Amino acid sequence: MLRWRFETYVSPTGRNDIQTEVDGYDEYSKAAFERAVKHLAITPKEQWNEPHAKKLKNEDPIYEIRYKANNRSTRALGYFGNDGVTFIVLLICFHKGRVYTPPDAFKSAHRRRRHHQDSSATSVPLQSRGESFPSDEG
Repeated sequence: MLRWRFETYVSPTGRNDIQTEVDGYDEYSKAAFERAVKHLAITPKEQWNEPHAKKLKNEDPIYEIRYKANNRSTRALGYFGNDGVTFIVLLICFHKGRVYTPPDAFKSAHRRRRHHQDSSATSVPLQSRGESFPSDEG
C-alpha cells in the first residue's frame, strides 16, 4: 500500500516542466526514476535517506529524490504537502560534487513551493508511461 502519492508542479502559466523532463528520459533513465519513486512511495518520511533520497540541510522543507538519468546524477527536488499523503516534485536538476545545475535550483524550489502553497501554481499526479505513477497495487 502506498504511503505517498507523487505530484508534479504546474506553473501559474500551465507549464509542467517536470513531466516534460520525465517523459523525455531514455528507457534506462525512466527505469531508474521509477525505481526510486516506487521505493519512496512505501517508505516512511523519516527513512527518506541516501541512496534514494535525502532531506537537504539548510533548505527546509526541501527533499531530493536521487537517481541517474542520461548518465548524470539527477535530483528531483520537492516537499511533502500539508495533506500528509502527497510529495510534490518542484523541479529536476543535476548534481556533481557540491554543484547543482541550474545554480539557483534551491531558490527556484523554494519559490515554486510558495507559489504552490498560495495556490498561484498547482500540481497534478506524476505520470510515467502515460499513467499515474506509482499505482497503488496493494
